[in-house]
Amino acid sequence: MNSSAFLRMAYLFNPFIGLSSATTTTTTATCTTNNNTAGFTNPIIGPSTGGASTCISGTVPLTLNTTGLNILYSAPQNQAAVTESLVELFQSDSAWVAQVTAGGPSVISGTYDIFIKLCLPNNESSSSSSSSSSSHIKTVQLLTHGATLDHTYWDMAPGHSYVDAASAAGYATLSYDQLGVGLSAHPDPIQAVQASSQVAITHQLVSLLRSAQLAGLSFDHVVGVGHSAGSTLTQGITTQHPSDLDAVILSGTSASAASVALTVAAFNLVNANADPAAPPQLKSLPAGFLTQQSAAGIQFAFYRYPNYDEALFDQQVANKQTNTLGVLLTLGGIVAPSTEFTGPVQIVNGQHDLVFCGGNCLYPTDQNVVALQTFYPKAAKGSSTYIAAGAGHCIAAHKSGPDSFKEMIQFLQANGL
Repeated sequence: MNSSAFLRMAYLFNPFIGLSSATTTTTTATCTTNNNTAGFTNPIIGPSTGGASTCISGTVPLTLNTTGLNILYSAPQNQAAVTESLVELFQSDSAWVAQVTAGGPSVISGTYDIFIKLCLPNNESSSSSSSSSSSHIKTVQLLTHGATLDHTYWDMAPGHSYVDAASAAGYATLSYDQLGVGLSAHPDPIQAVQASSQVAITHQLVSLLRSAQLAGLSFDHVVGVGHSAGSTLTQGITTQHPSDLDAVILSGTSASAASVALTVAAFNLVNANADPAAPPQLKSLPAGFLTQQSAAGIQFAFYRYPNYDEALFDQQVANKQTNTLGVLLTLGGIVAPSTEFTGPVQIVNGQHDLVFCGGNCLYPTDQNVVALQTFYPKAAKGSSTYIAAGAGHCIAAHKSGPDSFKEMIQFLQANGL
């Protein structure tokens, strides 16, 4: 994709992306950008949506060679087939799942463009490369979005931008579109876009952040911050690569999947290319990339009326993203306790999260505490939990979102990060 085409697509996904041109001069490995866009393809430098950060947006090519699952199923070509696959996926004695996942291991390989957005505090990003040691940002937060969302979840609007909350506290952030989502590559939705390929991509991003391969910046600490399925992927990193992350913050997650089937039923997933209400960018995707059919389904699963910002809800509906059966069939396979991870962990859930708490994260006991104890038996003493008052699943879009951001930042500060 050439630079102008990328810019047009990027602007369609986030009209607040800056339009200034970027150069590729070499800088020292401090936190100052100095217009250094090394490692990015078709870079754009501009403000965050919230306006308090300066960000470099672009793609990075990542080469995968990881073990996947040979799924014995072709992408459903019509709505009847899509619906039936979901019915059988969540059937209590699903022989279909056993059948389609009996193909054994496969190799997921290839080079895929992944869209990333690296953001720095404005007062740091505007500094020169010769600025004082105060310009060195030691910690970067790697932000992983949930299913049917994209990187913009972390930077929704002024006052609802976790990117800006982190920047205000002196942190860098890197948000990205997962494989098969948004401005990232869209390979085979069954055989390539699987949970293991998503974990492998996140693992590579950690490596880039630690080795000064993005904008010449090197960070001492990398914190994994996930939402929903992004929390599952982040937790997969701490299980498979326990030394990758110094701390984790997981939101929209629990140790229970009892309400996930209800959530998917509410979504009434459809092939994105057959959905009249889908954003234009989704219309050209092949069958197998699924999206929610209705705004009511998104509200049912993700929001708690009237405790959210209606403009942000409308924004999500207008820019809804995709999930794949490849991920739905394999995500559970990466769920396991992170027995070797010893860093601090914070679990953050909306009080009324439907997806993972059935609408009440304090019933029959505090589900955050259960998740922390289940998945992180060796977590550091500085670990904690937080319930976002009145919020549903999409914490950032609710009125208590800024309070949740404050708690997340204070957790990191209390642990010296």
